[in-house]
Amino acid sequence: MTEGQIYHRKQSRQPNDVATARAQIASQELWGGPARNIFQSHIPKVKAYLEKLPQDQNGIKTTTGIEFYTEVEPDRNTKPGGVLYWSGEREGVRTEDEYAKIKVKIAYCNQFDPVYIADD
Repeated sequence: MTEGQIYHRKQSRQPNDVATARAQIASQELWGGPARNIFQSHIPKVKAYLEKLPQDQNGIKTTTGIEFYTEVEPDRNTKPGGVLYWSGEREGVRTEDEYAKIKVKIAYCNQFDPVYIADD
């Protein structure tokens, strides 16, 4: 997988998120279910943001989550600077067990100790 644009995904509030993060690192795959907030939908989507996790001026991460690369382009209707989604049955996105799934290269994860940093 080529390293181009880096994305990040914030740690969720789910109690099993550490186990999920470890599974994502092992599979090098991200999953996303249907939105359950104000913009509810039946369509499963992987959700993420552009760039690395937010940092302070000293380079210390201020948010926990995962940084990753993917060759799969986000959905076209995503607004720049906003939330990005990967959804639908299309090249690079598959739906399985009610989740959208994309292949990624996880570069960094600070959701558990020790912090995961990919070996290159």
